[in-house]
Amino acid sequence: MLTLKQLTLCTTLILAGCTSLAPDHQRPESPVPQQFSRSHNGLVPVTAGYQNTGWRNFFSDHKVQTLISDALRYNRDVRMAALNVQEARARYNVTDADRYPQLNAKSGLDWQSGLNSQRGTSREYSAGGELSFELDFFGRLKNMSEAERQNFFASEETQRAVHILLVADVSQRYFSQRLADGQLSIAREALKNYQQSYAFVGQQLITGSTTLLAVEQARGAIESTQAEIAKREGEQALANSALQLVVGRYSEAARQAPAEQALNPVKLPANLSSDILLQRPDILAAEHQLQAAEANIGAARAAFFPSISLTGGIEATSPQLSDLFTAGSGLWRFAPRIDIPLFNAGRNRANLTLAEVRQQQSVVTYEQKIQNAFKEVADALAQRESLSGQLAAQQRYLDSLNITLLRAKGLYASGSVSYIEVLDAERSLFATRQNILDLIYARDVNEVALFTALGGGWAE
Repeated sequence: MLTLKQLTLCTTLILAGCTSLAPDHQRPESPVPQQFSRSHNGLVPVTAGYQNTGWRNFFSDHKVQTLISDALRYNRDVRMAALNVQEARARYNVTDADRYPQLNAKSGLDWQSGLNSQRGTSREYSAGGELSFELDFFGRLKNMSEAERQNFFASEETQRAVHILLVADVSQRYFSQRLADGQLSIAREALKNYQQSYAFVGQQLITGSTTLLAVEQARGAIESTQAEIAKREGEQALANSALQLVVGRYSEAARQAPAEQALNPVKLPANLSSDILLQRPDILAAEHQLQAAEANIGAARAAFFPSISLTGGIEATSPQLSDLFTAGSGLWRFAPRIDIPLFNAGRNRANLTLAEVRQQQSVVTYEQKIQNAFKEVADALAQRESLSGQLAAQQRYLDSLNITLLRAKGLYASGSVSYIEVLDAERSLFATRQNILDLIYARDVNEVALFTALGGGWAE
């Protein structure tokens, strides 16, 4: 008779030697080019990988870092992602527990009495234990556990993706707030200039050096700018509310004045390999889901083979509680069972087909995520070059407009041109300054998009 210790040792050895019928995992070939184009700006010959850069190094402004930290603490999407990871861990623990022996203790008390019995009521005490275990020769339980383990890993990567997307969302809304503040500041500065021009034209009208048309044109510029200020104030309020919502906390920190430099530009190797995409959490999650699908194939294959389960127990009975554990009061039993699948109307074959189809779907999903990730990085790199060129050209145009405005004012003062020339120069200068702010916003948002597309950003 095997002791409990010997039985446990035997089952552990059997468990270690289980065969897995799951296909060997092989990462699908990448459906995108091996390298990104070298023609984009911002690619420098460095050897360090971008994956070593965290969001705290990427965002240089302390206010942005504070907002992101608050969002990671208070945002509800982040909390839900953490709970999803805990749920996946619990599912894995539940499934994995089936691979090991199950030992349960039991006890009871039984009263018996016959209707015509002269002996009255009798009672009997019982106590014992039961041990059950399935010999997983073909790896059914092992593969079911492996599938849940890979799903748990996928949930962790999904949590990382939620963190990175939240970092991007907070920073983008912060840049929207900064854009609204900048546009409002330019509009107020323009209003001040138009008011000064209106006063100057009014003095000229008194001396007869100008006409009522010039005065009305100057007053019209003031009214138009006041409407622009009202618009920008509304945008500023909406930007503040949106930032506070994504942070998940309503505080004065989200209303602080923006900094001049909020982030450090991304620096990448000159020969940027597309393998860098494999660090993205959504791609890693897709690969773990593929491995889970492969493990499900192994479990479906194992269903075609016999399953062997062992059950045994020890029980002691006695009419007296004090004699329950004395010699001769107990009995043991051992009941091995073999279940052989003979006919189930094709259920096992259908389950295997279903598992194989889902594995193929996981491969397609993985390839789609690789392609989408490649496009996101390539687009961000292309936009970086385009925005850099636009911003440089607009800055040169702004310098030219400043000179034009000075000359137009001088010519108007001497009576060589009408006031409309000055007004046109001021409007062009005002619009160009706004365009530059729009381009700076687009540049910063694109930089964050590149940072997100490369899978960086959450390196705690």
